Amino acid sequence: MAKFEFLPENELKSHIKSGSFAPCYVFFGDEHYMIKTHLKNMISSAVDDFLEFNIARFEGGGNLREICDAANSFPMMATKKAVSVADFPVDKLTSADSEVLKELLSELPATTLLIFWFESVEIDPKKPSDKVAKFFETVQANGGVICNISRKSQSELVGLLQRGAAKRRCRLDPSVARYICELCSDDLSTVVNELEKLCHFVGVEGVITKETVDKICSRSVESSIYNVSKLLLRGDLSAALHAVDDLLYMNTDPAYIITTLSSAYIDMYRALAARSASLKPENVAKDFGLFKTAFRLTEADRNLKHFSEAQLLKALKSLAECDRLIKGSKCDSRAALEACMLELTVIRQGAK
Repeated sequence: MAKFEFLPENELKSHIKSGSFAPCYVFFGDEHYMIKTHLKNMISSAVDDFLEFNIARFEGGGNLREICDAANSFPMMATKKAVSVADFPVDKLTSADSEVLKELLSELPATTLLIFWFESVEIDPKKPSDKVAKFFETVQANGGVICNISRKSQSELVGLLQRGAAKRRCRLDPSVARYICELCSDDLSTVVNELEKLCHFVGVEGVITKETVDKICSRSVESSIYNVSKLLLRGDLSAALHAVDDLLYMNTDPAYIITTLSSAYIDMYRALAARSASLKPENVAKDFGLFKTAFRLTEADRNLKHFSEAQLLKALKSLAECDRLIKGSKCDSRAALEACMLELTVIRQGAK
């Protein structure tokens, strides 16, 4: 299988800013907010007049013949027209369809900007399906560009939040920006919405503090569960039980709670392995593919002061047994969770 060259996001931004476009673009990845943002900005940059006549949009893949007709027609009283195709059904293309697509891309008018973008269709950038790989090859062979728009790391999100706050004439320190990411989500669309709320609340020249974030922002379910693990690791069983009670009241799946709760202790075991190998947590995070949550491994390393290796293994066994009970029997899930949390607290105290 061919190895594909993906255009870096900063170079994509340069294409948009300069208005110097390739004939065809493919946007895919797990950062849907940025995919839509780049799509919007690219079309706005390319089409300068009579937008209703010079922009053709196809949702859910569209009809290939209609896409060809739109792409081959000339713009009306403008230098360029844009054709955007959402969730093109690449894996359902017949051999005849593939030939039609190849012909379209090889003869695409210079006045047409063709953009395929994927939102509900998942594509593995390392191992795309055979048909997706062939689609990529056809696009690149005809001067097209492929962009894998992946989720931002926490440091990138922090920078985006700070710049966003500065544009709205608000002050946001890096530590508070990181807190927003940890509390709300690593999804860009979510944190941007939370930033809008925060800036509106504090007003122009206002300062966004952690207290403001706690008051205004919506905590993600995952973050709420992860907060339970923080409370348990601090030995605050009462607060942890109240937090779980709130999650269950919101109909959060107990299986999801125990899985996410377990991840905090698994992170500690990874941090312990890193420490044993004299490696930094952030470097080990890359080996486990934890690019977006590497901060958790650093935090897990700090939490190791409460646990010996034997205690940590006991905690993991307790979590595994709770997971087995919740997922594999008709036991009372709340009772199983509470019993596990009590046992984790006792293990932390060194009584076992």
